[in-house]
Amino acid sequence: MNFRETAHTRVGGLIVTSLNEGDVNLLSKTYLLTQLAEHGYLVLRGYNHSIDHFSQLVRQSSGRISLDPARSFSGDTAQKVDAGFDKVGLHCENGNSPFWPDLCWFYCQHAPTQGSQTTVCDGKLVYEHLSPAARRAFSAQEIVYTRRVEEQKWKTYAFYALASQENAPESLAETTLDHLLSLTAGSASTRITLNDDGSIHYAFQTPAIRASRLNPAARHNFANSIFGPSNNYEKPVITFANGDDIPAELLAEADAVCDRFTFDIGWQHGDIVLIDNTRVMHGRRRIEDKARTIFNALSYLA
Repeated sequence: MNFRETAHTRVGGLIVTSLNEGDVNLLSKTYLLTQLAEHGYLVLRGYNHSIDHFSQLVRQSSGRISLDPARSFSGDTAQKVDAGFDKVGLHCENGNSPFWPDLCWFYCQHAPTQGSQTTVCDGKLVYEHLSPAARRAFSAQEIVYTRRVEEQKWKTYAFYALASQENAPESLAETTLDHLLSLTAGSASTRITLNDDGSIHYAFQTPAIRASRLNPAARHNFANSIFGPSNNYEKPVITFANGDDIPAELLAEADAVCDRFTFDIGWQHGDIVLIDNTRVMHGRRRIEDKARTIFNALSYLA
């Protein structure tokens, strides 16, 4: 293939630009994941593009697909980004739940003419620039997210997540708590209980500083959803594992360091962005151009 590699910012990311409007699906899984492991996120630019091209690339580069039941579906892989118009804080996609995908993908069908940018922040850099005291505080114990999820949403997630497995429910109506629990089997980090109204309450415990699933050498990344949104779900309660609140001064330092290393994607029509969702957080500036059209996909390595 005929393409050029350039740095996305002075500190990281990689832009892979086609020099002849090539077929993005000719980029091999090995190439993409190798570059992703090194750079944290990729911007694929200048390729022949469509929602079908995007969906195919996600499928051929992933072990399995994850869908968010709160978003609009566009086929069996991509979903439209439609979570309001306000600024969105940095987060790992679904990083406040036990269903945390390895890879986060975006496809820009129509780029904004002003503002409205998706942002990225490399958790590896954030960790390296936190004070020693902050590193110790976030490493000393894990954090816990607790929240309620409506019945329709958790059933929709379980139904689609199990669709290709032997224990798949035959319909949404037949989806039970046992189906959902089967997706967290063997995980000591998750507790799920069923409420009288059919909703669930979950507690998910996870490190605030974690290793990348793509690059075992990248062992210390401030990659979490402490500052993340709750547009389509109830806002979670976030504490340390011992139940203590995260101190305001600790949050303020982390927020300031994150801000130093937060960069706009700089969307162009047809861009595809691939993010290591276990290392790099993303967010969004306030949407000023409502014609902006972005699709998202989530997937696992295996």
